[in-house]
Order: sequence, then C-alpha cells, then structure tokens
Amino acid sequence: GAVDYVTKPFRLAELQARIAAHLRQASAASERGPITGVVEVRDLTIDVPARRVSVAGRPVELRPREFDLLARLAAEPGNVVRREDIMREVWDEHWWGSTKTLDVHLNSLRRKLGEEPGSPSRITAIRGVGYRLETS
Repeated sequence: GAVDYVTKPFRLAELQARIAAHLRQASAASERGPITGVVEVRDLTIDVPARRVSVAGRPVELRPREFDLLARLAAEPGNVVRREDIMREVWDEHWWGSTKTLDVHLNSLRRKLGEEPGSPSRITAIRGVGYRLETS
C-alpha cells in the first residue's frame, strides 16, 4: 500500500528526501520495539504480557483495540505519538482514510481510565499531531 504520493513533475532531490524520511520512520519504529513487560506511569499499571490494566490498583476492563492503543502510547510515555503512526501500528499498516475512529476509541479509553470529560490528565491530544501519555 502507498504511504506517500508524489505528483509529476518532481525533482530527484524531493523524491530522495521523501524516501529518506520513510526509511527513518521505519527504522525508528523497529528500534523502539514492542513492550514486553509491565509499564507503570503514575497510578496506571499496564501488564502487557497478561493484557491487564489497573488504575491505583483497581482493575480496568479494556477491549482489545483499547488495550493495544494504550500499550502503543505506553511504549513512548511522555512523547507525542503521531495519529498516522497509531493508525498504522494499532489498526493496519495500510490504513487509508479518516482517523476519526481513533478519537472514538481514545474517548472510550479515557472514560474507562477515569478521566474527566474535557480535562484529560493521562492521555492528552496534541492538536494536529497526535497523542501523548503523560508521565507527570
């Protein structure tokens, strides 16, 4: 599947720059690797092998996609994860179309984690970029 599109005419330098950017992105994703243990961020505990989540010791029931979404954000706590990266890694590497489904799943995840509507404290949106799992 295509992840980029270049219209004709184009300069060789532009094509090379786009290829290099995609290679960097793929390299960064492979270096990060999946989480294989337990991640603790503030009062949130994510046990990846057991697929269990708890907030302040209280178990939280998540659907499989919600768990995968939380685990993806927990792979880089404190860092912004781009919407496109989340869609590719949690949904489908060939995702094409609206990312609105991400917003719906994130709202459900926030609610289950006990976040107040309109004032999220664990998972924050970075407008036009993506989401961040807050560490402080």
